Amino acid sequence: MRQIFQSKRLLLFLATVGFMLFGFAGMFNRLFWIFQDELEDMSHGWLVPVFSLYVLWTERKELKESVGAPSWGGLLACIPCALVALLGTRGLQLRFEQVGFIGLCIALPWAFFGRRTAQCCIFPALFLLFTIPLATFLDAITIHLRLLASGTAFAVLKGFGVAAVQHGTAIVSEGSHAFSIDVAEPCSGLRSLFALMALTAGYAYFTQPTWFRRGLLFALSIPIAVVGNVSRIISI
Repeated sequence: MRQIFQSKRLLLFLATVGFMLFGFAGMFNRLFWIFQDELEDMSHGWLVPVFSLYVLWTERKELKESVGAPSWGGLLACIPCALVALLGTRGLQLRFEQVGFIGLCIALPWAFFGRRTAQCCIFPALFLLFTIPLATFLDAITIHLRLLASGTAFAVLKGFGVAAVQHGTAIVSEGSHAFSIDVAEPCSGLRSLFALMALTAGYAYFTQPTWFRRGLLFALSIPIAVVGNVSRIISI
């Protein structure tokens, strides 16, 4: 009798997931075009859901062992997630839709299989945050990254005795080897920062034994990406 109940619960869960994927078809379609948009530079987004599924596959044994009784708490958690997704759909706010979808990826397993199963789904679900297009949303950060890259490159050039001046995000030299370079928006390093953060998060999850060490390695990816972009500007 217990096996029959478990199989019926699994079928109901799969049916619910199927309806959820159908309901979010519009979101998937918009992401499909964003991932191909050169201005967004979100080509790494294709690999993010694949990696999340890979994490679930590698931990399938733990998932099976974590299955417990259905939870009313998980069912209640589905309500705000669904409302956020609905708000995003009605208001044409893709990021709200994605946040609601990611929340449901945790709340639904919680509702059907209990808290321990939901805990196993937290990391692969949150990893989907790297599919959210933020490059055009964080313009205020972009200009600061551009100024940091151009300012550091200018200081290094002056240290080597290169006759150059800085105008905003542009560096101009009228010496014997004249050049002019402007750190434009695509060169801010913000997009490469997101890609490196996603790569570091996946690497840290599989190689570090504790969440503290995973978080520390993930945090280090931010200055590493910034330094790498500054070095690129200097080499150019």
